Amino acid sequence: EQGEPGEERWMRLELKLMADVALVGFPNVGKSTLISRISAAKPKIADYPFTTLEPNLGVVRLDEGDEIVVADIPGLIEGASEGRGLGHQFLRHIERARALALLIDLAPTAEHTPEEQERILLAELQAYRPELVTRPRVVVGSRVDMVDPDAAPEWDGPTVSAITGVGLPQLVGAMAD
Repeated sequence: EQGEPGEERWMRLELKLMADVALVGFPNVGKSTLISRISAAKPKIADYPFTTLEPNLGVVRLDEGDEIVVADIPGLIEGASEGRGLGHQFLRHIERARALALLIDLAPTAEHTPEEQERILLAELQAYRPELVTRPRVVVGSRVDMVDPDAAPEWDGPTVSAITGVGLPQLVGAMAD
């Protein structure tokens, strides 16, 4: 049969990341190292900010045979919700995660105190999409291997070190819950 004239149009399609848990934190807080330790993901890891420019997905296998998908989100900075840096490009990946794991840098080189980091991250999420702060979340102190016990920052929450493995089973359990 003779065909009819078709339609032509340009469309921009965007695949939004879908994960069970999104790792959220400032640059160089250890998100990529963490996902490389708890899953088979092989993200680029380097000692400079914004090494991760695209999210990395890792499948974490639990003892019970279940799996969760964890997303390593590129580092957020203050002002990201207003488009500072690559803020909107990074924040949009968090929308499709069911839960959040906020990584707080406990290393002495951290620019902000742990309380300020948590406040800034939650404020950026709130300003971008208010419903993001109502999602289930776990807040964990990261890079505990770099903390000097005599000059440790005020932090009473759970801690992890992706380098030494301290706290990883507890964090994976909390993310699965």
